[in-house]
Amino acid sequence: MLRNYFTLYHAAMELHQRLAGGYLSEIFSEHKNQVILAFITPDDQRVQLTLVTHTPLLCLSTREGEKRMIRNSASLFHELSMQPLRGVAISPFDREIHIHFADEAILVLHLFSSDTNLFLVRENRITDTFKHKSSLTGQPYQSAHNSPGILKELETIAMNRAIFLERYNTLNDEGTAEKVLATLPGFDRRLVREVLKRAGKEENPEALFTAFQSIFYELLDPQPSVSQKEDGEPHFTLLHNADTTGRSFDSVLEGLAHYTLTMQRILETRDALKEVRAKLLRQLGRNRKALDGFNPELLDQFARNYEQCGHLLMAALYQTRTERKSIIVKNIFEPDAPDKIIALKEALTLQKNAEEYFSKAAKTREKHKKMEARQATLQNEMVALQELLAATESISSPREARRFLQQQSAQTGRCGTPALKNIRTAPPFRSVSLSGSITLFVGKNAANNELLTFSNTRPNDIWLHARGSSGSHCVLKGTTLNNLPVIRQAAEIAAWYSSAKHSALVPVIYTLKKYVRRGKKLAPGQVIVEREEVLFVKPSNRLFSDPA
Repeated sequence: MLRNYFTLYHAAMELHQRLAGGYLSEIFSEHKNQVILAFITPDDQRVQLTLVTHTPLLCLSTREGEKRMIRNSASLFHELSMQPLRGVAISPFDREIHIHFADEAILVLHLFSSDTNLFLVRENRITDTFKHKSSLTGQPYQSAHNSPGILKELETIAMNRAIFLERYNTLNDEGTAEKVLATLPGFDRRLVREVLKRAGKEENPEALFTAFQSIFYELLDPQPSVSQKEDGEPHFTLLHNADTTGRSFDSVLEGLAHYTLTMQRILETRDALKEVRAKLLRQLGRNRKALDGFNPELLDQFARNYEQCGHLLMAALYQTRTERKSIIVKNIFEPDAPDKIIALKEALTLQKNAEEYFSKAAKTREKHKKMEARQATLQNEMVALQELLAATESISSPREARRFLQQQSAQTGRCGTPALKNIRTAPPFRSVSLSGSITLFVGKNAANNELLTFSNTRPNDIWLHARGSSGSHCVLKGTTLNNLPVIRQAAEIAAWYSSAKHSALVPVIYTLKKYVRRGKKLAPGQVIVEREEVLFVKPSNRLFSDPA
């Protein structure tokens, strides 16, 4: 009954009682399909009337006080600012609320479900509108009708059974619901369903009239209430036989305000759930694309080829080298195959070139392992994503949706983001767990080093760096300077992520982070270190949780 004529009729009367003799402070919009009218009442109170135009699930509501987001709002109908109000009234003929001003201007709230709008009328002509400004401005506004008006006509019918029966019985070719709808002006399909419900199975004209009569008098003396439907949405009604579990209100405007707040929360929850689904689908798409781009078999083939080239070069060390850029050797692994041409680095001997190929083979196999690990991770993520997506599809009520979103918010810190241990964006730093509670974080570049050292550490975290070499800042969390074995493990990793990674032993300094500071003229990533200790360690490339 949100946009029913009777709801708007009582809302207009209550607005008149509250606003007549006061002023319109301003009209503004904070969202594309919403307009807010701010009033000052005769007793100097502030009231805002909000009109929503894009959905039949919302219509109008009031709110006490003044509230406006200046940065995200636009002022409208400037000429009405601080204009005195003569009164507010419903149109006798349709779902339009008229706000009359002292200068004879009329602000019309056009509250049709499919065409809600707000326009200013002067001398029976539209001079400004909220929507469709170009097509409506300047058009005549027809407010006069030949009919006596909806309420007068219904009152006449309710007081004279013969009129109802005559109108109803002349509609022979229609179904019962359609005949009642055509007989009773201002009754929408929801009210017609209520008439049929009260008439019972008989659905004879006499029973229909009795049902209509009782409903009509209830609508004239309403009992506004808001209850909850089976799907969790709020239901607003004026009728006396409302759900006893619902909440009753002293005025229609209070009921509409409560309904609007409840429905807005539901719509916001739906939007948040829709956003979660969109994120899940985007992540699934990214995972599929990444998996489609993986080709571990090709890497394995490259590794075998590099290793074969290395062995063939070692077997050809006795062979005279006529070309510096390549060499032709007999393929001893495939006797029936033609001779193999192997590319060489001109400055290196055959043995050094062989070592280069062995190194390439080892690196390619390592890359192959990481690719397989990443492939398995992505496949696990896809399973988890699909489970979450299925969970969103099984949600059947706003309460379930809110619970689902709250669970995601509790795990991620922000509502609407999928919460999975295996679903994450790339972390800002490399990391490795050295024990259950001890983690080493490794910077990725100069700017990342700066971020790690000065924005993501505490004073007593342990800071490490290869001495005398460029490399990653490393921060060890969860332990103290007394835990030398773990510090040594961290130092080995710090040595690996430095320019000295190929050395047999690398000096690595460590100290508490509070003894590391920036220098005034130093570039990002360069620091001044005090009270450091030194460990000589062999570089180690332990597997990181971040495959990068």
